[in-house]
Amino acid sequence: MPIINIKFIKDVVATEEQKAELIVKMTDTFVGVLGDVVRPFTYVVIDETPVGQWGIAGVPMPDLDYLTGEEHAGVIARSNQMMRDAVAQMAAEAEQAKSDAA
Repeated sequence: MPIINIKFIKDVVATEEQKAELIVKMTDTFVGVLGDVVRPFTYVVIDETPVGQWGIAGVPMPDLDYLTGEEHAGVIARSNQMMRDAVAQMAAEAEQAKSDAA
C-alpha cells in the first residue's frame, strides 16, 4: 500500500480544510502517476508536531517569532553566502583544471 506522509507544525501550517484538501489532491496526484488501480490502497497520513517540539539550525522553536526575526535572517544570509562562495570556488577549480588540461 502506498503511504504519503505529510508533516506539519500543529496549528501553525494548515487549517483542517486545507489538510482535507491536501489528502484529496495528494491522492489524486499519486493516482495520476500510477493509475487508478492504486487509489483504494493509497493512504495519506498527516503528522503534526506540537509547537515547542521542533527546531531549526539547532534552535528550539517555541513559536514562529524566530523564523520571522533578524537572528534567523542572519543565519540564512550567512548560509547563502557560504553556498555562493563554495559554488564560486568549485567553478574556479573546474576552470583551472580545464586550463591545466589544455
